[in-house]
This record gives sequence, structure tokens and C-alpha cells, in this order.
Amino acid sequence: MNKTSKEELEYWDKILDEYESSLGIPISITSVESSEELNLYLSMNRDAIEKLTPEDCFQIAYRLGQMAFHIQRNLNREIARHNWAEDSLKLVIADDINNYKGYGYMEKLYQAIKNNDRANSLHKIQKYAKQRMDRLSYLANSLKNLSDILLSIQRNKVRNVN
Repeated sequence: MNKTSKEELEYWDKILDEYESSLGIPISITSVESSEELNLYLSMNRDAIEKLTPEDCFQIAYRLGQMAFHIQRNLNREIARHNWAEDSLKLVIADDINNYKGYGYMEKLYQAIKNNDRANSLHKIQKYAKQRMDRLSYLANSLKNLSDILLSIQRNKVRNVN
């Protein structure tokens, strides 16, 4: 029995989840703070930051680091999905692509996708993963940078107390 593209994707997601588990990485991160708390941290003004204790700075930096890890992990998942769909798509249309007319590879590619249900399904998965990748790009790094800034503030506050 041939699996649908969605079933294949779910199969490979499960394999990658098992791989991450074998590395000791939990499947879900339950300690990642709610979006309300994260929004509070991201919208703090200078006065609020100055009132933080060194311990507060450390705790918030840690929470931001957790969220950065969580977002990076999701980005990595979308990259893997996109790459899988792209490679699978190429295999599906490999024998037919030269049956289409066009100025270049891309024109032939889209014609082949349009006329093949399996290729079309893979292309949709690829597009969806790409859209999610675009949304997640830079978020993990931005949160990590904020975490690093708070750790720097924490160090300065500790020095000023001593």
C-alpha cells in the first residue's frame, strides 16, 4: 500500500522525534512560559528593567533561552519537512519533467506539479513548511540576544551591588 504524502511526512516526523528522544531531548518543553508572560518580558521598558533584581534578570534570561530553544526546534522541524518534500517532489516528477515545454526547469517543474496529484500534494507541504520557516526565522536568535542582554544587565547589577 502506498502512503499519502501526509502519511509519509507523519512517519518521518515520528522518526525524527524518536531520534531527538534518543539524544535525551524531551518531546515537548513544558516549562516554556505562556505567551502572556513572554509578551510582558518583550515589552518591558527601561524603567521596568532597571527595577529588576539580578535574580529576576537571570530568571527572565533563562525563560527567554527556553523559548529560543523551542522556536529553533520548531524551525528545524519545518526545514526538515521542506527539504523532505522538495526531495520527494523531485523524485516524483523526475521521469516526466522533460515531457513538458518551457523556457527553463522552473516552468517545466510547475507544469509537472500541476498535472500530478502526488507532486501537487508534496508541493503544498513544501510551501506550507516554507511559510512557517519564514515566520520563525530570526525569532530564536532575537530571543537569544535578549536573553544575553539580560544576563549582561544581571552581571552589571551584581558588580554594582558589590
